[in-house]
Amino acid sequence: MYVLSREEMYAIDKFTIENIGIAGQKLMENAGKGCSEFINDLILPESKIAIFCGSGNNGGDGFVIASYLHEWQHYPEIFLLGNTDKMSRETLSNYELCKKNGISIKIIEEELDDLTNFDLIIDAIFGVGFKDEVRGLQADVINKINSFEKTVVAIDIASGIDANTGQAITAIDADFTLTMAAMKYGQLLGEGRARSGEILVVDIGIPDDVFLKFSLKGKLATIENVVFPHRSRFSHKGNYGRVGIIAGSPGFTGAAILASKAALRSGAGLITLFHPLGLETIFENQLLEVMTYTIPLPDFKEDTEEFICKLNSMDVLLIGPGIGRSEEMVELISKIAKSWNKPLILDADALNIISDNKTILEDLVGKQVLLTPHIGEFARLCDVTTEGLESNSLQFLKDFVEKNRCKVLLKSATSIYCDETGFVFDTTGNDGLSTGGSGDVLAGIITSFAAQQLSLKDSAISASYLMGETAEKLAEIRKPASIIPSDIIENIFKY
Repeated sequence: MYVLSREEMYAIDKFTIENIGIAGQKLMENAGKGCSEFINDLILPESKIAIFCGSGNNGGDGFVIASYLHEWQHYPEIFLLGNTDKMSRETLSNYELCKKNGISIKIIEEELDDLTNFDLIIDAIFGVGFKDEVRGLQADVINKINSFEKTVVAIDIASGIDANTGQAITAIDADFTLTMAAMKYGQLLGEGRARSGEILVVDIGIPDDVFLKFSLKGKLATIENVVFPHRSRFSHKGNYGRVGIIAGSPGFTGAAILASKAALRSGAGLITLFHPLGLETIFENQLLEVMTYTIPLPDFKEDTEEFICKLNSMDVLLIGPGIGRSEEMVELISKIAKSWNKPLILDADALNIISDNKTILEDLVGKQVLLTPHIGEFARLCDVTTEGLESNSLQFLKDFVEKNRCKVLLKSATSIYCDETGFVFDTTGNDGLSTGGSGDVLAGIITSFAAQQLSLKDSAISASYLMGETAEKLAEIRKPASIIPSDIIENIFKY
C-alpha cells in the first residue's frame, strides 16, 4: 500500500485526468460517493449531518457527500467556509447541485452556531494542499467543532494537518479519515497521526497501473508485504546465523538480557553476548541458551587477537543496549567501525556515543549499517532539537541517509524505515510498547532476522511489524499498560 506526499497525489491526479481520460468531475464524484457509502453505514436512518466545506476541491467532495446523503433520506446541512468565486468548475457544479436539491447551505461569517442537534460532523474544509497555520474564523470554527462530543469524519485529510509533515497547530480531531486513493505522509506523522483517527482509503477510480508509472517513495508495512526468515525442518543451528551482541554494563544488564532473549526467540541459530568483565554470573544464570564472552576492557587493544577472532566469526553484530558511554566503549566502537564489513545494527548507547563522536560515522559510510534511534536519539544525531526534527522528520531522515549512506529505523508511534529508495511506515503497536526495554527487544529481533539471511531493510521492517502486531494481540487479553518487554519476547510468533 502506497503512502503519498501531496506532490505525488497532485501528479497522479493530473496524469489520470490528462492521460487516462478520467475527468476531474468524475474523480470528485467517485470520491464523494465512496465517502457517502461509508458514512451511510456508520449512521442511523434519517440522521442529521453537519458538513463543513471550504472553497477548494475538498469542499467539492463535501458537496457530493451532501447530495448523496440527501438522496438517501438523511438531513445534511452545509456550513460554507469560503466563497464561490474561489471554487473550481467541478466544485462549483456540485455546490449548485446542492442548492438545486434544496439542501440547507449556511455561509459562516461569524461565530458558529450550536451543533448539539447534529448526529455527525463531516470535515471537508481543507484538503492535502493546506500548508499554513489555521487562523481567524477558520481556527475558531475548528476549535468549536472539536469542542462538541460528536463523531467527526474528515474527508481526505483532517483540516489543519500538513499532508507532508504531519504538523498541526490547530486541526480537526477526527474519529475517521476517509482519504482518497492512498494514505498521505502527514496522516502517519506526529500530530497528524494523533488527529486522523482511523484512516480508510477510498478508491476514486485511479487505475492501479497509474501508480506504477511514478517513482513513489512511501509504502505502508502490512502483513502482505513484510518478509520473515525461511525455515526448514531439514536445517541445523548453523543455517540460522551467528549473532553477536555487544551489550550490558553494571546496572544495565537487563538491556543485554532482553536483546539476547529476543534474538533467541525470533529464531537465531547461535548467539554470543559480548559483555564487560564482572557480569559473567548474571548473564550465565539468566541466559541458558546464549553463549557469553568477556570483552577485554578497559585494556582493549587492536591486537587482542582472540577477541577479534571471536568477533569476526559472527555473521551479524548488534552494538548498544545498555553499554554506557565510557571512553573504553568509545574506543571499541571506533575500532569495530573501521574493520567490520558485515551487517551491523547500532542501537541505544551506541547511537549516543556516535552523537558525541561523529567521526565514527565516517568509517561506516556505505557499509551494511542500520541505525535504530528513537526521536530523541535521532535528533542528537542530526544536531537539532526534538521539535525541530518533528517539524519535518522525513526530510531529516532523507538527508541523513543520503549523507551517511546507511539505513535508519526511526522508532515512534509510527516507525519509519528509510534508505536510499524511500520510506516504509509501520503503524502497528500500542502504548504497551511505551516502556523501557522495548527498544532492546526490537534490536534483538532485527539482528536475529539479519542473521537468518534477511536484508537489513526486511529485517528492520518485519521486526518492527512483528513486535507491533504482538503488542496488539496481547492487548486483546490484557490492558496495554500491563504489557512488558518480556511479554513481547514470550509471545513472538505465538499468534
